[in-house]
Amino acid sequence: MIVRTALFAAGLLGSTALVSVAQAEEAPPPAATPSLELQFQDPPQSARPRVWWHWMNGNITKDGIAKDIAWMKRVGIGGLQNFDASLMTPQIVDERLVYMTPEWKDAFHFAAEEADRNGLELAIAASPGWSETGGPWVQPEDGLKKLVWTETTLKGGKRFKGKLAAPPQTTGPFQTLRPSGGIEEMLGGEAPKAPPVHYGEVKVLAFPASAAAQLVPVAATDGQGKSLVPVGLADDELATGVEIAKDPSGNANPELVLDYGKSVTARSMSMFAPGAAMMFVGALFSPVLSASDNGIDWRKVVDFDTADTTVTYAFAPVTARYFRLEFKPRKGAGFQMGNAAPGVAVNSFLPDSMGNSAPSKPLTVGDLRLFSDPKVDRFEAKAGFAIAQNYYDLAGPNDGAVGVAPGSVIDISDKLQADGSLDWTPPTGGDWRVLRLGHSLLGTTNHPAPPEATGLEVDKFDGDAIKRYLDHYLGMYRDASGGLIGRHGVQAILTDSIEVGAANWTPKMIAQFKRLRGYDPTPWMPTLTGVLIGSREDSDGFLYDYRRTLADLMASEHYGTVAKVAHNAGLKVYGEALEDHRPSLGDDMAMRSHADIPMAAMWTHTRQEGPKMTYLADIKGAASVAHIYGQNLVAAESMTAAMNPWFYGPADLKGIIDLEFVTGVNRPVVHTSVHVPIDSKKPGLSLFIFGQYFNRNESWAELARPWVDYMARNALLLQQGRNVADVGYFYGEEAPLTGLYGDKAVADAPTTRAYDFVNADALATALVNQGDELVSPGGA
Repeated sequence: MIVRTALFAAGLLGSTALVSVAQAEEAPPPAATPSLELQFQDPPQSARPRVWWHWMNGNITKDGIAKDIAWMKRVGIGGLQNFDASLMTPQIVDERLVYMTPEWKDAFHFAAEEADRNGLELAIAASPGWSETGGPWVQPEDGLKKLVWTETTLKGGKRFKGKLAAPPQTTGPFQTLRPSGGIEEMLGGEAPKAPPVHYGEVKVLAFPASAAAQLVPVAATDGQGKSLVPVGLADDELATGVEIAKDPSGNANPELVLDYGKSVTARSMSMFAPGAAMMFVGALFSPVLSASDNGIDWRKVVDFDTADTTVTYAFAPVTARYFRLEFKPRKGAGFQMGNAAPGVAVNSFLPDSMGNSAPSKPLTVGDLRLFSDPKVDRFEAKAGFAIAQNYYDLAGPNDGAVGVAPGSVIDISDKLQADGSLDWTPPTGGDWRVLRLGHSLLGTTNHPAPPEATGLEVDKFDGDAIKRYLDHYLGMYRDASGGLIGRHGVQAILTDSIEVGAANWTPKMIAQFKRLRGYDPTPWMPTLTGVLIGSREDSDGFLYDYRRTLADLMASEHYGTVAKVAHNAGLKVYGEALEDHRPSLGDDMAMRSHADIPMAAMWTHTRQEGPKMTYLADIKGAASVAHIYGQNLVAAESMTAAMNPWFYGPADLKGIIDLEFVTGVNRPVVHTSVHVPIDSKKPGLSLFIFGQYFNRNESWAELARPWVDYMARNALLLQQGRNVADVGYFYGEEAPLTGLYGDKAVADAPTTRAYDFVNADALATALVNQGDELVSPGGA
């Protein structure tokens, strides 16, 4: 038992942790370790904080590199983690050094030599920008993907011989939607270039269809009584539809009223409004669907939030002639990225398109459909096209609805020809729907990177694609560093918080689902397009299994492959996960279990407002991973600020770093020390609105040694021994921690006993029963 546990822990550290007997015999005897008292007086490099070191849009000089590293060494920093980024960064050097050109490589080689000469640990981010693993060398077939589809209705018993409508090959988040701009465009920068296109077939499925399931209105008006043409609300182009004029007086919300000419019975609806939800901002509106028999007296049917895909809602049957959609501004909508300085109006930093002022243009409704048959409630989030924060809230109506029997779903994929033609006769009796499923690219790119370093994010569920990505990436850095990678020069790789959004397909998905879940997903795949299969509980159960499979693959194929390739190159892995709420599907503990140094994040806050709960959950999760799997070190992107230029000193930051220490961190990584390329532009460049401005031009830069030593001494003591926790707190299987506890404390966790979080993977594979205790590979 002891041997097995020890080997398991060593295996997690990768091949670089294994030393042969011959090597051990030849190695010189280790020097005596200084006493803890001596180490406390002058903490070793292993206890000293690291910093993030951002190179901004080619503003790089060797003179600045040498001065940055010399200052870091002088004030007691133990390492630097390099990012190549750009956020609307102006050029302040005479010659920009473009990413991975010979001139850039020469500068990086110099940086690697300087870090090595000064005894500083140098790490690189896992991609240009900060999220996540992507670049211009990623081929379209290896990019992040999503499902797309078309539907064709056929008569039972009647032979069909012709071409099926092809699913949209549009690169974008959902069906025909095109990608929105990245963070730079959102903040007023340039729009992205035309994205690449890639398409592949998935399945062709047929099943019995309800007759005339989609309800067709005869007229539409806006809240000002203007007649609209409703045809565009039900076409295949989701981004175009009808424009709703604003109330000039500002006393009424934008409205859209559909008149069906007679009473109809609706059981579900689907809606999309372009621009009504935005990155880092979320939903801007909380629309309300109401019904009326006379167009005057209204009763509410359902309310919901807008999203960057369609939103589909199911409800108990409602019979009415008129249906109205009222767009109420969502309370609390606004920029959610850390905490601003006291008195700073966050929206004052944002363009009008992000809600800084009332939109001057009419609101566009690109899609609005009502259906007489029940749909899967909020299938877009359940199927991975969008991200929900709490899936426990997505149960759907308790209306007893029953959809297509799974046994009646027929796989006719082998009858589809290469040109898209089909020759098939459906069984007799009623209409049949033929669902042609394919996959296309999301178009998600690594960000925020210089344009020359921006390309597709690699498929996070395909280990082979990720290995191809990393082999190329590390090969570039091996060349750039002059071979200084592994024991010297570049010693680690960092995966920052993953902010790539939703993705729900990979070419091996069906085989991986069978392996992980133990059954064939094919009869249930129509639920991924909103078709109810079996009961609501049946469909939701499959979609839970589907999300769980995506999360499992995110951990094993992406984070597991990053660790394997890095370890083979002699590199340690610093691994963040989701950081704040749920920016992507995944189990944040499983994602970090592959890292040598699990990592979290803590943003600045005032004493009055306190920390965001999500960051406490994030740190507790990273610490729990280290305690369970035996990594010992727990790092954190530390004291990150937003919209607080040159605002903080040690007195402001001490309470924040202390909170990190007591929550489990023992290796702080200060965010951020942006590279200072020239001395004539003080105080220097920034990471736009992000990060603590901790560089050699800070007013207290040469007084920073006691502050850095304070962090190092705390880290030194917290790195000793092993954490002791009495309780393992299993938080269920609808991960992640940052989603479950992003807005509230862990209400039922122990308050008088130390505890670690335990996820399903640890419960099933890491913990072993030793009498009256559960013991982890790390000794917890």
